[in-house]
Amino acid sequence: MTDITLLTAARHAFDQFAEGWITGNFEPYIALLADEMTFWFPMGTHRGKFEGAVGRQQMIAKCHDHTTAGDRLTLHAPQYVLSDGNSVMFEFEAEGNYAGQPYRGHNAIAFEMRGHQVIGFREYFGDLGQ
Repeated sequence: MTDITLLTAARHAFDQFAEGWITGNFEPYIALLADEMTFWFPMGTHRGKFEGAVGRQQMIAKCHDHTTAGDRLTLHAPQYVLSDGNSVMFEFEAEGNYAGQPYRGHNAIAFEMRGHQVIGFREYFGDLGQ
């Protein structure tokens, strides 16, 4: 995959994920997930590294949990975009409501792509107490 195609596919995944946070509808993002993927999240119910079909299930459960909880964030345009191999990391600011509290913080999400499918997701964030 060329860098331009990789970046385009990963940016599409980021945009669909961001739209899910705004609307509570993550289904367009979920449609991009491979049947088997790696999912890594640093805290809470979905904390850990999960692979294969379980990784996909955890990613979907995380999305649905945010919808059910009423979590709504605006993920601002990425400030930094880094790519290596088949991974692209986006660093960005986010703000809104998370876990029933106002949230504003600096985040990073890495997507591992195969064609236009997400085969890996890693998330890093800060300032959950704000």
